[in-house]
This record gives sequence, structure tokens and C-alpha cells, in this order.
Amino acid sequence: MDEKTIKMVNEARWADGLKVRNRLEEITYDPMRSQEDFVMRMIRENSKTNFGRKHGFENIRNLDDFRQNMPLTTYDDYSSYIERIANGEKNVLTAYHTEHFSLLSGIKKLPQSRWSIQAAFDYSFSADFYVAGNHGYLTDGLTLNLVDNSVEHLPSGMAVGSTLGRLLSKRGLEEDHIYVIPTSVANKSNRVDILHLQSLFALRQRDISLAICEHYDNMLELLRYIEKHWPQLADDIENGNPYIQPDAPRAKKIREIMEAHRIGAQLVTQFWPRLHCVIVYDVDRLSTSFELLRTYCGSQVHFIYSGINSPEGTFSTTLNLDDPQTVLIPDSVFYEFKPKETKSYDNLLTLDQLETGKVYELIATTFSGLYRYKTRIHFVVVGRYHDTPTVIVDRQ
Repeated sequence: MDEKTIKMVNEARWADGLKVRNRLEEITYDPMRSQEDFVMRMIRENSKTNFGRKHGFENIRNLDDFRQNMPLTTYDDYSSYIERIANGEKNVLTAYHTEHFSLLSGIKKLPQSRWSIQAAFDYSFSADFYVAGNHGYLTDGLTLNLVDNSVEHLPSGMAVGSTLGRLLSKRGLEEDHIYVIPTSVANKSNRVDILHLQSLFALRQRDISLAICEHYDNMLELLRYIEKHWPQLADDIENGNPYIQPDAPRAKKIREIMEAHRIGAQLVTQFWPRLHCVIVYDVDRLSTSFELLRTYCGSQVHFIYSGINSPEGTFSTTLNLDDPQTVLIPDSVFYEFKPKETKSYDNLLTLDQLETGKVYELIATTFSGLYRYKTRIHFVVVGRYHDTPTVIVDRQ
């Protein structure tokens, strides 16, 4: 690989991340100002859409008007609008161009506008690379990409798949020169074939400094597959195949590592000595399986727990290395909260009214055309970053 190109792309990642972090530093001091600006922008720019006309957006003058006149919504309120968007109709939920569809619960389509994609790029991608670079882990090494980049296409031509996968495949230069494991691997129909090819590409490359996983299970599954199938993988690397060039010295090293390895013991930095940082999306940080992954990684590997995100929106963003708390993002979602212990949605709170230690259900207004939408996601407020709450997902 061209180290000059890798360094250039990583410097661009750092620059993007620094801009996002500087903006976050500013808006978290007065989050309600950003919250009102966000809502009024949404109302102004989407007042002439089908949804905006139906709900009288042209008559909304301030944040209180919006909260008093816009009813709470669920997915069923959007299903007919979403089908129209999927068929290519414009100005339905938002005036913004729909770039992509993500899947909620594996079956329900949610449109991703150009601005929701940008928010995800800023706060679920660039922000993570800023933290990695701030600790010296954004080096001239390659990135092990275990994110599912596969997409399907609707009859209208619109793509359906993981938003994160779209972010990672959006920049062709990075895809060709930075990531280990080609995106074409994700399009294999057989899961065993995918794992074998992922393991083959990952083991063949020694110079990896960063890993990205959509779910912690992705990396755990890869390592377990390698433990079970390393003799065949080493043979493929030694002899080469249609996917990789032969590399006898690398195959020999893999055999040496695995012949001395105990199942479940530290393994990651033996294969990839420079890999000291893993970015993990959508992770249950208290699970037994995640602790097993930490054992495979050992004490030299650190984790960046990305912010809380779902097909419904990018809700929080990372702050520090090895820190599970993430901060709510004041300028890309309008937040309302129902205390978990209350049954009524009549007196929702704004983010400046939240109390540390309490659990709340999130109601969100987003760039993708969800307005006062019941996400059913529950947050635990664990602190403050400047004047903005920091949260973790409530797993109870």
C-alpha cells in the first residue's frame, strides 16, 4: 500500500474530525439555542412539503408552537409517505434529497436525507476519528473494516442498506487505499464464504492500525472463525488464490501464532502489532460477549464507543477513548423526553430539564422527516458535557 496516500487520507479524517469537535465544543454550552434553531430550520425549509402542508408548518412561529401543534408520531404515521419516497416522489416528508434507506428492525424502511447522512458522517464517523487521532492511533496503517457495506436497490433505483456502510463506501479514494476487506466481500450470499474471505483479507495484511465494527460481534465472530479455520486460511495465504497473492512468510507467521495460541486468549496484537484502537458501533458494553472480545484484544487495544445511533437518527457522539458515555448532539436532532416512570406523554421535557441518574424515553425530530417521533429508545443520563447531558442506553 502507498503510505503517502494512507497518511493523506488520515490527515483528511483528522481535519474533518477537528471541525466537528470544535463545533461540538461551541454548541454544547448553550444547547437550547441550537435546539430552537434546528426546529425552526426544519419548519421553514419543509413547510411546502406534503407533510408540512398537512400539519400547518407555515403557521408555526417558535418552538412552543411546534410542540403544541405537532402531534406525537410513530412509524405507522409515516409508512404511506415512505412508500411514496421509495417510489421516487419528492417533497414528501422533507425538501431534502433522499440519499438512502436504512432498515428499522430489519424490515421497516426509513429514508435518510442528505442532511441526516451528513450528521451521521460528522458525529458517527469524523468524531470517532478525531478521538483516535487525538490519542495517536490515526497512523499510516490500514483500517480493518468489518462493517456490512452490502446494499439492495428498490425498483426506483434507491439503495437500501446500513447507513454506516454507506458512509464508509461513499469516498472511493478511501475505499481503494485505506480499508482492508473489499466491499464486494459483503455481497457474498453465504455467511461462511463472507467470514472466510474477511478472515483471509484480514490475516494477509499485517499493517493494520485501526478496526471498525458495526457491532462488537463482527470482530468476535471473525476471531473465532480464525481460531477454528486457521490451517486452511494459512494454506490459502501461502499458496494464493483468486482473491489474494501468495505470501509464504505471512502464512508461516500465522501458523507460529496459532500453534501457540489458547482458545479465547489474547490474539489481536499478535496478528496486527500496530492495531491499538477499535471503533465499535451499537455495542452493549456490559455483555459477556463484549468482555470476551476485550480478552482477545488485550490491554494494549483501546475502544472508541461511538455515539448512540439507529436508522431513526444520530443521537449522541463520542467524547473520549474507552469512555461509554456519549453526549447528545444539539444541532442535528430536536430532543424531547418522557420520564420512564410516567405513562403519559403530556408533559415532555427538553434536554435542559433532564436530571442525572434518571431514565427517559426519547422523542425525536430529525433531518430525515421524523417529527416528534416515539423512538422507544431509553437513555440513562449520567452527567453533563458543558451544559449538555451525557447518556448511555438503558438496557433494563
